[in-house]
Amino acid sequence: MNRRAAGISFAGGLLALLLLAALHLARPDLEPSSHVISEYALDPYGWLMALCFLALAVGCAGILAVLFPRLDTVTGRVGLAFMLAAAVGLTLAAFFPMDPIATGATNPSFSGKMHGVAATIGNPGFMIGAILVTIALRRIPGWEGVFVPLVVATVLLWLAFAFMMAAIAGMSEGSTDMGAIGWPNRLLWAAYCAWVMLAAWPALKGR
Repeated sequence: MNRRAAGISFAGGLLALLLLAALHLARPDLEPSSHVISEYALDPYGWLMALCFLALAVGCAGILAVLFPRLDTVTGRVGLAFMLAAAVGLTLAAFFPMDPIATGATNPSFSGKMHGVAATIGNPGFMIGAILVTIALRRIPGWEGVFVPLVVATVLLWLAFAFMMAAIAGMSEGSTDMGAIGWPNRLLWAAYCAWVMLAAWPALKGR
């Protein structure tokens, strides 16, 4: 059962990464450097972006199933609670697409507001959860081999988020120009997916 959950979690992270790559091919009109990945939900291929969010949500939920029996420390359990919040946020993002940049800031729709709620829940949930769960895993037999890669993935996602916030802070009030936010946003997603796959890998190998 645990190995099956690990397989589902690993597959969720991998699928989320592959779907985003496919969206880059399907929407070459969206310049990656200046558009966030949520904008892929605003066209006929939006269902692919919804699947992308749902795949990573499944990956996070699988991590809960894999690690809950193993992490009995306060740090580990709190970290898993944050990962549950990440799964909830990602699921909300799948069902509530963002508004177009040009209109969302001045006249947000219900879907746009909910997408903002999803980001507010999901991003901090994953980022804090990744730190706490990674710390807790350092003492778990079988996870020694992925501990350093998990640390690297965690550092990368925090760096990516910092660069995203810097890009947002550099936007002038009322501007729809997202600047160079696109690449940090994609690095953040890649780090999320990598972290999920790494955390699931030892259990997938039967450890």
